[in-house]
Amino acid sequence: MIRTALLLVSDLLHLVALACSSHNRLAAENLFLRKQLAFYVERKAKPRRLNDAARIALVLLARLIDVSVRRTPS
Repeated sequence: MIRTALLLVSDLLHLVALACSSHNRLAAENLFLRKQLAFYVERKAKPRRLNDAARIALVLLARLIDVSVRRTPS
């Protein structure tokens, strides 16, 4: 339980750092993640099972994105 909470705090701090970082850094990280995904697809590697903190972070981010999309006028 404590480990999950610490991982969530770590993810939150990483998100805040990304939000405050430059566009170039964010683009570089995006490129790296795309290359990493391509590597896994090419090697047909099975993804590791998500831990509890990752699941919670994904749910919270999905809700945050959903709320921001609903607030954006079309």
